[in-house]
Amino acid sequence: MTEAPEFSRPHKSDELPAKGRIVTLDPSADEREAVARRLGLVALNRFEGELKLHPEIGRQISLRGPIRAEIVQSCVVTGDPLTTEVAFDVDLIFAEDADPMAGLNMTEEDVLTDPEIEEPDPIVDGKIDVGEAAVEELALNITPYPRTPGAVFEGIDTDEDGSNQRENPFAVLSSLKNKMNSKD
Repeated sequence: MTEAPEFSRPHKSDELPAKGRIVTLDPSADEREAVARRLGLVALNRFEGELKLHPEIGRQISLRGPIRAEIVQSCVVTGDPLTTEVAFDVDLIFAEDADPMAGLNMTEEDVLTDPEIEEPDPIVDGKIDVGEAAVEELALNITPYPRTPGAVFEGIDTDEDGSNQRENPFAVLSSLKNKMNSKD
């Protein structure tokens, strides 16, 4: 049994009106906290957007709209909390017949000829989980190595004398070779 997503907003694809449906993202504090844990964030202060689910030609459904979030991450240099605004647009296509395993274990014969064409996401059990799709898109738009402006990594002093210099292993080999040659 798979665990339910932290922020789930499923919508039945067969109950979607012809003009589409607007889905407002408004996770509770508990949902934001759970999403933050999942994404390795210190906090997810804000996560909002208005996404439109709309039927498309070929039994496909689009999900489009802007998302805005305020995230708190740890600076990779100082470890201090770093608050960042993230804004991006979602533009996804879902289809009943999409392969949920598309892209996995692909052979050369399976590779598309046009890399610009993206496979649609699957509609699972007749539903599109707008909340989960939004969280996945947020994950793709988070800076992987956040750094506080002006923070500089100065290295780590690993030597007891503070010199932080290691002997070149090739120099050691060269000196051994010279010792061996001098014994001849």
